[in-house]
Amino acid sequence: MMKKIIATSIVTATLASGSAFAAGAQTGVVIGGDIGYTMPSGYLKDIDPDSTADNKNGNIAGGIFIGYDMALSQMLSVGLELDGQYAYNLAKTTDSGITVKVSNLSIPLFLTGKFYIPNTGGLNLFGKAGYAYNRLNVSADAGSNASLSDNTNLWRPVVAGGVGYQLQQFNIFAQYQYNWLPYQGQNGGYSTLSLGLSYTIPTM
Repeated sequence: MMKKIIATSIVTATLASGSAFAAGAQTGVVIGGDIGYTMPSGYLKDIDPDSTADNKNGNIAGGIFIGYDMALSQMLSVGLELDGQYAYNLAKTTDSGITVKVSNLSIPLFLTGKFYIPNTGGLNLFGKAGYAYNRLNVSADAGSNASLSDNTNLWRPVVAGGVGYQLQQFNIFAQYQYNWLPYQGQNGGYSTLSLGLSYTIPTM
């Protein structure tokens, strides 16, 4: 009899917990990742303005993150998020046998906000704003003749926003992000469209 009572209590608590997490804003540690496509702008889009150069822009980008969300109400949460992101060969140009490629490692710290739309079953909107450490890598390859690689460290602002859908502790989301990377008086940066998945570890 006691075993049945304990088992019933566990099942009830589990269902109650699941219902609470399905209801909206959550408090807990958030982990996740995303993958998408990035496009440069400004000087990064036209790294070799020579009319004979073959410029190719855009490539794959992705990242992982960890953060903490605090539910202020059933519909609203705020938090902090630390990301590790990499944009691979976001810009590439070939001219006179020399190929130049630009990639960027970004580590942003975000302030985040999420709004859960009532009576939608888990639909939510989110925004992020923060500052990022960037390690901008420019490599030049002249075939068998010579090659070189140069890294520049930059601290720059970054913003993101998107829409998600919550399934218990999981959140499937689509996100737009812009990284500012002005450098040596030139304006530039890159936009990233991505799909991702996060999981909230509930606070006990």
